Amino acid sequence: MKKSSLTITSYIVSILFALLILYPLIYIISNSMKDNVKIYDIPPKLLPDTAQSLTIEMDYSAFEHLTDEQLLDKIQQDQILAMFSSVYELTRDSLFELKFVGTMNGEDIFYSRAHRMKLELEKDTGVYANASINRKVLLYEDRYIRASNKIGYTFDRNGIQKAHNITTVEKDEIYDKVSKNLADKYETNGVLKGTKVKKNNLLLLESFIYYFQLPSWMYPKNEVVAKYSFLIFIINTLIVVSWAIITQVVLGAITAFPLSRMLSKKAANFWLLFFLGTTMIPFVSVMIPQFTMFKRLGFYDNYWALLVPHLLPYGFFVYLYKGFFDRIPSSLFEAARIDGASNLYTFTKICMPLSKPIISIVALQTFLSNWSDFFWAWMVTERQNLWTLNVALYNISQNKAVKQNFVMGLSVLTILPVLFLTVIFSKHIKASLASSGIKG
Repeated sequence: MKKSSLTITSYIVSILFALLILYPLIYIISNSMKDNVKIYDIPPKLLPDTAQSLTIEMDYSAFEHLTDEQLLDKIQQDQILAMFSSVYELTRDSLFELKFVGTMNGEDIFYSRAHRMKLELEKDTGVYANASINRKVLLYEDRYIRASNKIGYTFDRNGIQKAHNITTVEKDEIYDKVSKNLADKYETNGVLKGTKVKKNNLLLLESFIYYFQLPSWMYPKNEVVAKYSFLIFIINTLIVVSWAIITQVVLGAITAFPLSRMLSKKAANFWLLFFLGTTMIPFVSVMIPQFTMFKRLGFYDNYWALLVPHLLPYGFFVYLYKGFFDRIPSSLFEAARIDGASNLYTFTKICMPLSKPIISIVALQTFLSNWSDFFWAWMVTERQNLWTLNVALYNISQNKAVKQNFVMGLSVLTILPVLFLTVIFSKHIKASLASSGIKG
């Protein structure tokens, strides 16, 4: 009975500590799915509010005499006024999707749909960057036309197919707010027929699509970033991480092999202490000389600057390899030498195949340290298309126009790969630690 109670207590304590550890991550994920207003609610809410989709239908039968071009211009003005005013005036209604429908004589002739985050991108970094939201600003010159084209729409004055699952709109609870906005403050051309609100929490997840697109909006002059957006930062990080893993796995083993099997014990211990000593030197003490040397050699603002530093084997990995090679039975090497095997053969055919546990540890440690690396990559890169994830996230967060929900969303995209790989390979990690003789 006592043993059972102790087991239950240990599980409860473990779960509580797990929740405490995971709480910051859960909070970041939750805030990344909120709009920028709800993030600052006091008291803060752990879970985001239910996302709502708002359909606004306006009638243009009074403009039947206009040409197609004139009619479309009137509707586009209303589309932009209705969408932006709803998002930025009705801040407490958790509107994450705006649908605008234009009708004439009972037929749908115009349809447009925009996610809230796309409108925020347009407001913060697009056509309306650094502008206030009012009728005069929204319709200034050709701004509304450019914004409408970027959002996208379907128009045909003869009628469009109702393939958008638009239900009949009515005068619901939000109608009075929208009506007052559009009639009094934004003075739309068409006549508001009704509104429709529908709950859809999948819209919260759709926000991440627009977080991913943020760099292409912020840096349109950089062709690579404009084309690949956040993906280019992931690619850069994967290039650096993959290169670091390959070099550390190979160079660490090549360095440790002669220390273990070719040099005398005294010489091996001297060089091992040398490599371990390099791990005790703070990076800040060599940062400026290394940066100056790299810049003079032309290793600046290019991939060489990111990759060359990994050509130095990390001392702790040399120590791990040497300790493992020392434990391999000498009889294997003696038998190989009797058969005429060279040192290269014994290294490639005996040491490396048996070193899978150490290789796993080195690969994992290298991945984690380089995925989260920031300072060196930030120092040696200026062009946005060379940024790694953490450098990109830092520079984006420093832009005052970027809202906190976007920063948190990008942070989640940066963290998830590490968590995913850790969960997937957790069993392999434990097996590697156990078979290597190192206590985890």
